[in-house]
Amino acid sequence: MRQPELGKRLIELRQQKSLTQEELVEACNVSVRTIQRIESGEVTPRTSTIKILLTALDADFETFKKAIESNKSDSYLRSTETWLQIAWISGIVYFVLGFLDGILEYERFENSYEVDAVPFYIATKIFYFIFYSFFIFGFVKLGDYFSNYLIKISSFLLIGLFAIWTFFDIFTIYYEMSESNLWSLGAGESISYGALTIVFGIGLMRLQDGMGQLAKIAGILELLAGFFFAVVILFFLGYMVLVPAIIIEIVLLYKGFEFIKSELKA
Repeated sequence: MRQPELGKRLIELRQQKSLTQEELVEACNVSVRTIQRIESGEVTPRTSTIKILLTALDADFETFKKAIESNKSDSYLRSTETWLQIAWISGIVYFVLGFLDGILEYERFENSYEVDAVPFYIATKIFYFIFYSFFIFGFVKLGDYFSNYLIKISSFLLIGLFAIWTFFDIFTIYYEMSESNLWSLGAGESISYGALTIVFGIGLMRLQDGMGQLAKIAGILELLAGFFFAVVILFFLGYMVLVPAIIIEIVLLYKGFEFIKSELKA
């Protein structure tokens, strides 16, 4: 359920019952600070917390949920539906291109490219970045729908970091760097990606109230992959863990697409 509609509706219910925030605290044993942050739209609470508050306010959860979701405009839902469809399809293409990218990187460092092979390498890198960006942007839209700002911010940062990597990969084709500098650059990429992946994983886990256990599983895998990348020498294990993580995330985006689609039909 989205903020600030959630907070506004809770205020209306509380005022209908002629309760102060302090009186609501006594009725449900949720801290006054938590209630203040929910009502102001600062945070989106877990479903369990919402149910506790609604029980204290003698309100039905499903009725409350439908009242909030009906506030979303059709244009907003259609836009979200379109982006999620683009995202899960792009995720499949990105996943497949990942294997090609891995082969090209291996060939690059084992056997430097001939001049005529460079355009293919650059084109692959650019397409890889484009489809990755569309894939990750799907989580920006999910984060927006569920008011999950952590996953929105980390998704934007991941896209920005990927853009920097793509630039350096192409740049270093034309500008020869020493082996030690390349290793330093690679270590920096691995650490920065690991840190962001951990944040992204936490954001995914926070989606579980709206998207179910798949979000939690994907989040745990991203946390594990992030740890391996941050350690640097275990980066290969990070790539191995990312394979099932990406597959689950594609399914998650498709599930989100179907959910929004059903919202439009309702």
